[in-house]
Amino acid sequence: TYNSDISDCNRLCFVGQDLAASGRVAGELMAKYLRPGDQLIAAVANPNFHAHRLRLQGFCDLLYEKGFQKSSIHMIETYNDYMLTFQNVKDVLRQVPEIKGVYMANHSVSGCAEAIHSMGLTGKIHVISHDLTESTKRLLKSGRIDFAIAQDIYQQGYLPLLELRKYL
Repeated sequence: TYNSDISDCNRLCFVGQDLAASGRVAGELMAKYLRPGDQLIAAVANPNFHAHRLRLQGFCDLLYEKGFQKSSIHMIETYNDYMLTFQNVKDVLRQVPEIKGVYMANHSVSGCAEAIHSMGLTGKIHVISHDLTESTKRLLKSGRIDFAIAQDIYQQGYLPLLELRKYL
């Protein structure tokens, strides 16, 4: 398997990101900006999606180790949809104006950044995401997000073919 692992299958190997560790890296970055007690949003496409669930678990585990409480982390689901992300982020920002950070364990980062921008909060809320796409590169350059944790997509597509060739 590659990119997204499948647990309990008869796979030869898995080539991809250590998702829980990647979430922990995001948590460590967020903990450098926020203090325990600060409010933040954690977004996943769907908690049933293995990759996003593991990233979120790593992120939360790290923050809990640093003294953050579950009540400080406002979970939203976005289903990787721009408009749903935009609306859900905006709704939480209205309900909890003390939000200091947003963790995007999934895609639709532009919807999150636009919701923050539309409320005049760009630069006041720290945003950490995954996957260094053209969109996230633009958001980084514009200052609308703080970090994008990359994974080597080229290697994730190339190495499985090499492994399969060796196996065959």
